[in-house]
Amino acid sequence: MQRYQPTVSVIIPNLNGERLLRICLDSLARQTFGNFEVIVVDNGSVDRSVAFLRRNYGDVKIIQFEENEGFAAAVNKGIKVSNGEYICLLNNDIEADPDFLGELVRALRERGDIDYCAAKMLKYGDRTVLDGAGDGVFRSGAGYKIGTQEQDTGRFDKPRIVFGACAGAAVYRRSFFEKVGYFDEDFFAYLEDVDLNLRANLLGLKCLYVPTAKVFHMGSATTGGTINSFTVRLSTKNALNVVVKNYTAPIFIKALPVIFLFQLYWLLAMLRRREVLAYLNGIRGALGDFPKMWRKRTQILSKQLVPRRLVFSRILRSEKEVLESIAILRRSAGKRIWPIKLYQRLFF
Repeated sequence: MQRYQPTVSVIIPNLNGERLLRICLDSLARQTFGNFEVIVVDNGSVDRSVAFLRRNYGDVKIIQFEENEGFAAAVNKGIKVSNGEYICLLNNDIEADPDFLGELVRALRERGDIDYCAAKMLKYGDRTVLDGAGDGVFRSGAGYKIGTQEQDTGRFDKPRIVFGACAGAAVYRRSFFEKVGYFDEDFFAYLEDVDLNLRANLLGLKCLYVPTAKVFHMGSATTGGTINSFTVRLSTKNALNVVVKNYTAPIFIKALPVIFLFQLYWLLAMLRRREVLAYLNGIRGALGDFPKMWRKRTQILSKQLVPRRLVFSRILRSEKEVLESIAILRRSAGKRIWPIKLYQRLFF
C-alpha cells in the first residue's frame, strides 16, 4: 500500500481551544490548495477539545500530551510525526484566507533561495488592521511583528526578505529544521521563534514575507491577554536566553548598552503594571537557564556560516525596520516620537 505523501503538513498547537478550532479548521477546509494534512497537538487541554475534534474532524491527526508541555514541545512533536515536504505552523486562533497555503507553497517553489515564508497577518476583529508583516528583532533579544496595529494601507503589499517569521502563521521547508534544529523547548513559550529566526540567520537562511498569503489572527486567545504574569515572566527570561544562546562576544559587547536600556525600560513598565514580581521571576529563570544556554551557544556558534559582522548588520537592519514601524504607529495615534529619534541618534 502506497503511503500518502502530502505536500504540506499543517501543525496546530492547541490548549483549551475548543471554541477556536472550528473557525481555524473550517478555514483550512476552504483552501484552494488541497494536498495537505492537518495535525493538532493538544497540550493537555481540560476542555472538550479532543472530543470535539474526534466528533467533527475525523481526518485530523491528533497528538495528545497529558499536560501542557509548552508551544515549542507541541510544534516539535508535530514536525517530527509529519509527512509533508513543507511544514506550516498555525495558531489555533487563526482563520486562514482560502489562498493562504497555495500562495506560500507557490513562493517556496518559485524561489529556491528562500528557506521559509511569513504570512500577512491581520486582526480577526478588524481586517483593515495589521497584526504583522514579517518578524523583526531588537538587539535586546526581544522580537516585534513589523507593522502590528498599523492600518493596512498598502505599505506591506510587496514581497520582501525579512529577518524571520512569526511561528503563528509560517511555512518552512522540511530541510529548514534539518539545518537549524527544532524550537528550543526550554523556552516553553514566547520568543522561541525569535531564537529560531536568529539561528537561521547565523546559518545564512532567508525568510520571505508573502503578502498574498493572509491570515486573520484573534491574538492571545490561549493565554488570556498580551500582558500578564505568565507572559511577563517568560518574555523576560527568554529575551535574555536569546542573547546568551546566539550572540558572539563582539556582538554582545556592541549590543550591551541596548540590552541594559531595554531591561530598564521593561522593568519600569512592569512597575507601572504591577508585574514586577513576574519580571524578577523572569530574571531568576534566565539566571537558572544560563548554564544550559551557554552549552547550546557553543554548539550553535560552532556551526555559524555567516560572518559575525553580517549577522550584526542584519540585526541592525531589522531593528531599524522595527523602529520605523513603531514611529508610524505612534504618529498615527498622536503620540510623540522623539524617544525613537533619540534612540536612533544614540545607538545607530
